[in-house]
Formats: sequence, C-alpha cells, structure tokens
Amino acid sequence: MERSFGSVLAELRRERKLSQRKLSADLNISQALLSHYENGSREPGLAFVKRACTYFGVSADFLLGISPEKGEHSAHTKQELPWLKELSQLLEEGGNMAAKDAAEAYLEAGAKRLCGYITKKDEVAFFAHTTWEMAEAELSLLHALSPDENNKNKA
Repeated sequence: MERSFGSVLAELRRERKLSQRKLSADLNISQALLSHYENGSREPGLAFVKRACTYFGVSADFLLGISPEKGEHSAHTKQELPWLKELSQLLEEGGNMAAKDAAEAYLEAGAKRLCGYITKKDEVAFFAHTTWEMAEAELSLLHALSPDENNKNKA
C-alpha cells in the first residue's frame, strides 16, 4: 500500500528529531507550508521534492510513498551502474579515449536531463540547454568513432 508524501515527510522529520521550524528553515520554506505538506492539504513542486530527497538522503520514490525502500539520492557512479562500467571499460580497452570521453559526456547530459529538477519558470530553458549539450556530445561521439579521414587517404 502506498503511503502519502506528507506521512513519509513527517516520518523522516520525526526520525531525525527535527521540529517543523528547523526542517522548514533548512528546506527554505515556511513552517506553515511544511505543515500543509505533512497533513496532505498541499502538494509539493519538483524543486522541493529534490531538495527534500537530497536533505534526507532518500530516493524520490520513497519520499513520494511509491517505494518502501529508502534508496539513496545520489549521482550514479560507475560502480552503481554495471552497464556504464562495462561501456567505459570497453572504450578504454579499444584505446579510443576521445570516444570514451564523448560517451561519458553524452550520458552525463542525459542524466542531467532526467534527474535535474525543473521549475515551471525555467522548464523551457532547461530542456533547450540539455538538448544542446546532448547534441554536442552525440556529435563528439560520432567524430571520435568515425575513421579518421587522413587514415583513409593513406591506405
């Protein structure tokens, strides 16, 4: 059974023996708004959910009551993502460090796009910026993986 965001937020606050006043100050919201979140009369925006996840060190799924597992809210590392570690290893073994760097830049831009929090005010700018970063990374990857034109002419 899913729990509500408010009940999970209140539970996390109590586990850490924090007052509403202290937590609201730490999360940069009013105490009244925190109370509304906890009692379910208001719903948070994405920016607040991200701040709360970071503050408590939990996943958004846990905070939103979707998952019973707290998980950790952290940037993924190669150790956390076996497929990323394998990709990195294959690119290193191939000796193409430019391709490795370009692939990592592409994945990082994609991760920013998926994990970054967005407010209504900057939603369009955020997506335009990350789309541009991803396009640049894709182009770099294609250049790094394509045969060098000079090597073609020498053969």
